[in-house]
Amino acid sequence: MRITDQMIFRRSTRDIATQRSRMFTLQEQSATGKKFQSIDVEPVSAERVRMLREAKQEAQHYEKNITRSKTQLETADTALDEATNLLIRAKEIALAMGNELTQAPERTVSSQEIASLYDSMLNVANSEAAGEFIFAGFMTDTRPFQPDGSYVGDSNLKEVDVGPSSRAVVGVSGENAFTVAGGIDVFAEMEALRVALAADDDVGIQTAIGTIDQCIAQVTRSRTDVGLKLNRLDVSENVRQTLEDSLTKEESSVIDIDPVDTFMRLSETSNALQEAMAVAQKVTSNSLLTHL
Repeated sequence: MRITDQMIFRRSTRDIATQRSRMFTLQEQSATGKKFQSIDVEPVSAERVRMLREAKQEAQHYEKNITRSKTQLETADTALDEATNLLIRAKEIALAMGNELTQAPERTVSSQEIASLYDSMLNVANSEAAGEFIFAGFMTDTRPFQPDGSYVGDSNLKEVDVGPSSRAVVGVSGENAFTVAGGIDVFAEMEALRVALAADDDVGIQTAIGTIDQCIAQVTRSRTDVGLKLNRLDVSENVRQTLEDSLTKEESSVIDIDPVDTFMRLSETSNALQEAMAVAQKVTSNSLLTHL
């Protein structure tokens, strides 16, 4: 089959159009850093990107749950640490005032300090974080402990989603920390110590030393529980971050260009375009010479 100048010219023209189209695409990719700008260009890849972004949004929702829960648990940890310190001080007072040589006026003054410690304990038990009472169960908008130490929260513990098909208990039981539901009534025992001191009651003061120890152990158990929950949230956050990083990496592989590869292909396409234009120009020149 004889290849004519006209056939070569048409082929060169097609090559020029093809290389120009490739140049435009590569230049656009180089400028934006993306493989495509429109769903119409790569519908399958675009759908994959949409799904990956939805998964990332879900992962970010888990992050909000974890962050909020950690704030509340860290507040609970601080509150229970303070509660422990208040009880330790109460025990120190009981030990000091339990000496038979201690006079009634000294015990009266100490009873007033216990009353102050009681008020501080009440504030601790009614601690808030992120706009919620952290020891109230589900009744987070209700102050859980009344001035007489009675509990008006509930027994429920909040759970939150921390990952796909993964939930974590993030609530802290005010009942278990401060009431007889946990073994001993912290407020009742502090009040009993105050009354014993005010009444110059040796037996009552001696008894309080042991019961305050029980209160300290109970609050410590609750604080340990908080620590375990914080540890689990740390693990959940690491898992969540790994998932989000993986989704981001996959999205990048679908939509982002490789700058080095794009530059090389741009250079190759530019050379191919120049060659096609040179062939077309040569054929055109030969054709003109033929007609002279």
